[in-house]
Amino acid sequence: MSKDEGVRITDTINFIRTATVPPAHNAERATVADLLRDRYNDNRIGVTISPAMSQGGNLAIFGRDQVKEYRHYRRAIILIRMALQNAHHTVAPAAVSQITDANLPTELGNSLSQVTTTLQDLTTKLALLKSNPVTFLNNNTFSMIGDATSAPVQYEFFYDVLGNQYNLGPKRSVGAWAAAPVDVYQLSVQPYAGLARTNRLNPPGGQSLDVVGVIANGADLMVTTQLTGCAIVYYLNGANLVVAHVQPTGIVAETMCTNLRADARLSNAPGQAFTAVFGAQAVKGGNPNNYQKAGCFNYCIGVRLGGTWDLYAQQRQPGFGGAKLAWKIT
Repeated sequence: MSKDEGVRITDTINFIRTATVPPAHNAERATVADLLRDRYNDNRIGVTISPAMSQGGNLAIFGRDQVKEYRHYRRAIILIRMALQNAHHTVAPAAVSQITDANLPTELGNSLSQVTTTLQDLTTKLALLKSNPVTFLNNNTFSMIGDATSAPVQYEFFYDVLGNQYNLGPKRSVGAWAAAPVDVYQLSVQPYAGLARTNRLNPPGGQSLDVVGVIANGADLMVTTQLTGCAIVYYLNGANLVVAHVQPTGIVAETMCTNLRADARLSNAPGQAFTAVFGAQAVKGGNPNNYQKAGCFNYCIGVRLGGTWDLYAQQRQPGFGGAKLAWKIT
């Protein structure tokens, strides 16, 4: 982004802070301006946005200041729509060009309201996820986006209007949607084929599967990417959660789950013992640690409530608005 393009964005953010809008939207100006400022400071304003905001030269001879004011309004609406509502760089300018000059303050107010309403919904839904996970998961299409390292990190919670789903993911995954920050413990993936094997004494003989467990800490949510046949090996005892996400590389998912249940050892757990393995089985049945892989999207999330960890699952049909099934695993 060139210096001039950056100035166009920062000037527009400053304009939003004091722009004349219907009084009901006055308090929303700072909320949206702060969100845009933070996106800009994090270098998260797409490179197509500032050029799309351009209104060309101000060639007015009479009423030049008034024309300048209208141009500010149009830039502000385009910026909000593109940076926080995922509008395309050709669609937003074309739509905004159709707004009459007299209606620009009202339309800017509407844009502010839409973003703040989204943020309020995200805050409400995030609180529900933390306080009543099964209710949230039963009633909302949900996705989590993984990362490369197991660690406490700040994610963002956002609603993808096009996909009709709520998402938790790293900042870089959010794109041009309004989002609410949230601290999580992110659990990365380890491949089954890479697990160390340790020979066991007789009996029982055979080999143990050495799974690298991590201690969930630093947040009240434990998140990990979609389970595509993967298994969650865990030790859980109140405030203590040791957990691992194992991917079925070189093996059928259901077989891997069975093997882990029989032979896993979980590092960082007391005595390397695990509580259970949440994994794929051909038939889910009545075991809360089973999920059905075929024809379903599956997710597992940890929630610490009142100092105690529990794990929860969502299984849903692919596509928009697919039927959902949620349950408490532990």
